[in-house]
Amino acid sequence: MGEPSAICIVPARLGSTRLPGKVLLSETGHPLLWHVVETARRAVCVGDVVVACDDESIGAAIEAYGVRWVLTRGDHPNGTSRIAEACDVLGIDDDAIIVNVQGDEPELAPGVIDEAVKVLASSGAPVATAAHPIVNVDVFENPNIVKVARRVDGSALYFSRAPIPHARGHGTGFTSALHHIGMYVYRRSFLREYVGLAPTPLEEAERLEQLRILEHGFEIAVALIPVASGEELQTHGHLLSMGGIDTAEQYAAFVERWRMGGAGQAYSS
Repeated sequence: MGEPSAICIVPARLGSTRLPGKVLLSETGHPLLWHVVETARRAVCVGDVVVACDDESIGAAIEAYGVRWVLTRGDHPNGTSRIAEACDVLGIDDDAIIVNVQGDEPELAPGVIDEAVKVLASSGAPVATAAHPIVNVDVFENPNIVKVARRVDGSALYFSRAPIPHARGHGTGFTSALHHIGMYVYRRSFLREYVGLAPTPLEEAERLEQLRILEHGFEIAVALIPVASGEELQTHGHLLSMGGIDTAEQYAAFVERWRMGGAGQAYSS
């Protein structure tokens, strides 16, 4: 059997509370969104990449690079909802595998996408994501960094901004903790169900959309990604540890890494 094939849909919106228009920032000579698309295109499992945006200026910028795009509503509460609409617009079949790479995550290694797609294809779960071991206690305790605890079968038990697991009575628990990598893979049929799911208490408390899936009783498979080395994580992985580009300072740091040829090398691919 060959590699499973997936369609990557990158949700992108023009508005951003902390960094408006960030997907079009182009100090590298290319829009930030182009870097995201190029990352997704390098994944072995990805057969096509489409941008789902809320403004024609985003579509025009990415179309110049030969990238397909679709215009979606501006009122989507999250990227999953935007992708569900894009699937409808594109007429994607229910048996397709859909990859969600956020439009502000230019340094996600293509191998992470491949591993998440493989985990979904080999499981009965409707959704998959990825995580890697935490090697730094500061990362473990940072509320901006999402952690995930897994069940014994490897699927997600809970996601939290809090430091989980808490090792009561014997020091810190970060040596067994996992940093959630904010990308998802879905079965297309599940996206039809997702848009009908009501928001949930834990989702709203943590501000984490994936908790809606767990609270409604659906399984999320988790691909475990090894970190190449602690040194590489410290050198190149800080931005991914922060979950994407949200500020001008983070964007400037990405541009510097890109110019030095190091951006996107935090995880083995």
